[in-house]
This record gives sequence, C-alpha cells and structure tokens, in this order.
Amino acid sequence: MTENKHEPSAPLSPRLQKVRNDLERVLRDYDLSQQEYRALMEDMKRRRRYIEGAGDNILDDLPEE
Repeated sequence: MTENKHEPSAPLSPRLQKVRNDLERVLRDYDLSQQEYRALMEDMKRRRRYIEGAGDNILDDLPEE
C-alpha cells in the first residue's frame, strides 16, 4: 500500500498515537491497493458524517444511492 503520509502539525497524544500505530499495522497486514484504501477512507468519512449528524434530519435514514 502506498498512500501519501501526512504528518500532523501537532504531536499526537499517546492514546491517539497508539490508535494510529494499530491502524497502520492493520492496513499494512491487509495489503490494500490504493483504490481499496481510498474506498475505505471514503466509507469511514461517510460513516463519521452520518454518526455526527444522526438525528438532525429525517432524510439521514435514507440510504445513499
């Protein structure tokens, strides 16, 4: 997997650094292609937007097409 690595501007807390290390290890173990990696990141962003806005709009419960 060859994704672009962007270092954070501020140091991560020990808890976030552990999560980041665990996530990098898991992604490396699965050996995803760049396209699969992007699809995974888009899905995670979509889920996060859904969770953060859950209950705000009745249309949120409709599946995206």
